Amino acid sequence: MKHIVKVILLIINTLWGVLLIMGAYSAYCPTRIGILLELLFPINLFVCVAFLFVWLAYNPRYIWVPAAALILSWGGIARYCPIHKPKAPDNSQPGFTLMTYNVYHMLDHEGKGTSQNRTLSLLLKQNADLVCLQESPELASPNRGLKISEAQIDSIHAIYPYRIPTSLNMNFLSKYPAELLFDTVYSESSAFAAYRVQIEGHEVTIINQHMESIGLTQTDKELYHEITAHPSTNSIDEVKELLLSKLINAARARNKQADLTAERIEDIPGNVIVCGDFNDSPLSYAVRRFRRMGFRNAYNELALGPGITYHANRFWFRIDHILYRGDMEARWLQRLRCKSSDHYPLLTRFVWEPPA
Repeated sequence: MKHIVKVILLIINTLWGVLLIMGAYSAYCPTRIGILLELLFPINLFVCVAFLFVWLAYNPRYIWVPAAALILSWGGIARYCPIHKPKAPDNSQPGFTLMTYNVYHMLDHEGKGTSQNRTLSLLLKQNADLVCLQESPELASPNRGLKISEAQIDSIHAIYPYRIPTSLNMNFLSKYPAELLFDTVYSESSAFAAYRVQIEGHEVTIINQHMESIGLTQTDKELYHEITAHPSTNSIDEVKELLLSKLINAARARNKQADLTAERIEDIPGNVIVCGDFNDSPLSYAVRRFRRMGFRNAYNELALGPGITYHANRFWFRIDHILYRGDMEARWLQRLRCKSSDHYPLLTRFVWEPPA
């Protein structure tokens, strides 16, 4: 009997290890199966790590099976969950700070009864040099319904003399001279805009990206929340038939949008930053598409852990990204933990580097 249990565990562990490895490199094969394995990657990773402890307690001789799977999938694990000692904010060197933030239309996700808009208060407190906003109103005047006060608007206008609202509630705020290069709409929920900014003798092109939403209605999200709290065979089958197909279709749309954005910015020289709400994980084809163009991932270079940036409805993923290339380097990064939006903002400091 003990031998049979060992064989069954070995088979299950091997199959799960193969799924983990395939998921780690799913961006190289953005098919339906690849997208599905990308979505399931955190679950497969948890199971393989659990098998380490199972074999350690049951039969240490076979601990090499999950260990081998983890080693072979390390490239994906390092992108999904980087391991770096966080650096304290340091603005002593010449450079600039950039924030990307999906602000949930400036609504309060937690519904807290504050006197002023909490999202805008956070934005003002952080005082970043450049701010890329998604799902944002224009911030031209006070709004009682959103609790945006006149004092907050006055502060925004004083701090950011260059404000460029674009299609589909995209918004760009800058302390430095900035102009809109182009503004492109992909669908009812996705667009991107490019801005040229002059920063103390340096020119930087900022791409503010809001890619296709995950395609789920509020009812779908409530269903997902329910089954993750109270899983059952029937509910899992319902998710498989309803939710997964929507998620996969949305991922395919994002893959096409990533290609279109990449083609549009491919010939832009010098310093370029692509940031925003990708609605896609660090393992996605969309992120890899920009990495192929020489873009570096600020979070992967500086941060510790998976860095969840979307926290609503139990969809705990890092879907907001900051990618960059050029004569600059990201030196520190913070994920700010304010829940006034359904996203957490990312704040990064760039310093100037000599040309390679």
